[in-house]
Amino acid sequence: MNTLIISSSVSENSRSYILCTKVAEKLSKKGTNCTIVNARNIPMNPFHRGMTDEMKILSKQIEQADNIIIGMGIHNYSINDSLKVLVDNCFSGATEKFFGILCAAGGDRSYLSTMHLTQMLMNQWRMIQLPRVVYARGFDFEGDEISNKDLIERIEQFSDEFFTIGAKLL
Repeated sequence: MNTLIISSSVSENSRSYILCTKVAEKLSKKGTNCTIVNARNIPMNPFHRGMTDEMKILSKQIEQADNIIIGMGIHNYSINDSLKVLVDNCFSGATEKFFGILCAAGGDRSYLSTMHLTQMLMNQWRMIQLPRVVYARGFDFEGDEISNKDLIERIEQFSDEFFTIGAKLL
């Protein structure tokens, strides 16, 4: 199984990137071929300006992946601007693929914010979502490490279910 993991945050201290690396580690141990794409390394243009070479590469990776995991930060109760640019430009090859969401937010109250991404992906490209989302808060981390044992268990459960369901859908 080839899983593309997109960390959409451009922050140098991205907590969603930490979530992406932990899930990649868990899935790799199960035999999944994981590729992490870090949005910090992708020069981006809005849709009307055309894709950069790096965006074209990501578009091809999305097309070739069996399934996709998206790591995102929550900004104003919605997805971040870099993720919106990537979705608008690069996801045409994601039609009917299985996907999962990992998100990091500042606090407890924006847990429904992932629904904007779900709506976009399910309506535009008829993608199928793992019904479990990993939602992390700022106080779940100490520096670059996950400090909340419950979050570690939720990452494990997400990884197990993503692997099991993703393999069945192939």
